[in-house]
Amino acid sequence: MRYTLDDFQKCAVDDILTTDIKEKIDSLVSKLGISINEVRKVKRGRGEGKNDNWEKHRPDPNFKTTVFEEKVGKEKILTQVMACLNKLNEKNYEKGKEQIIEILAQLDKEEGDNSSDIIDIFVNTSLSNPFYCKHYIKMLLEAVLIQEQYNDTFIKRDFIQDYKNRLQQIEYVSSDEDFNKHCNINKENDRRRGLCIFIIELVVQQVYDEENLYNIFTYLIEVLEENETDKALTNITEEIVENINVLFTTSYDIIKSQHYFDNIKETLRRCKEKKDKAGITKRMLFKFMDICDKL
Repeated sequence: MRYTLDDFQKCAVDDILTTDIKEKIDSLVSKLGISINEVRKVKRGRGEGKNDNWEKHRPDPNFKTTVFEEKVGKEKILTQVMACLNKLNEKNYEKGKEQIIEILAQLDKEEGDNSSDIIDIFVNTSLSNPFYCKHYIKMLLEAVLIQEQYNDTFIKRDFIQDYKNRLQQIEYVSSDEDFNKHCNINKENDRRRGLCIFIIELVVQQVYDEENLYNIFTYLIEVLEENETDKALTNITEEIVENINVLFTTSYDIIKSQHYFDNIKETLRRCKEKKDKAGITKRMLFKFMDICDKL
């Protein structure tokens, strides 16, 4: 059965359904086994007590929503920079760059040297989102060209030494022992690997020399060999191997044409034969085998 516009208008005015429609509704109700009786609110008797379950879930009349203090001045501008960076990608890069440069121009009007805060935002965003690292570094290099203070602060940062320091701070705690700390350690592991990718991208964008990659590789191998005989350090050593894998796979297109690549290949092949070392697990050996398959 089809209805015309006139039928709908008639229903709206008369507010009464036709007999045919009522019969169809009754038929559907019967087949579906549902009830369409009017639901009436049941009143409590005078002597009947309150429902404790309902009272427990009744909203607290004194509850107040949390009011966040609106950021102003420098803090507001830094938050805007962070928000724009998080949205930055290959498609919207030019538009995002214009927005960030405009925001940085506002920051220049604020008192004091804010360059360290800006560099921190770019670096921290890169460590949290290494997949988009190249866009963040490209934008950072645009910023240091505009503002001399940014350039001076950026040059003073030794990211390679920072990375080495983080390698010495690797921890391990099982989730059964301390779940929260276990999660925090995993986050720090991700950020450390992100810093490795950040340094590689600095080489790609010709900020750092290619020799720095070999420097990092040899340092990772040194730490590995310091730990390889200590079974108690197995979890720490596994994270070192993960970093070796990140460095090799991410920088492969660069290092394969460098004079030191033969040394890297020889070292990696030696690593996959360390099955007699107490601190080297099968998982590490398989990881080195996977790496060597790419040689």
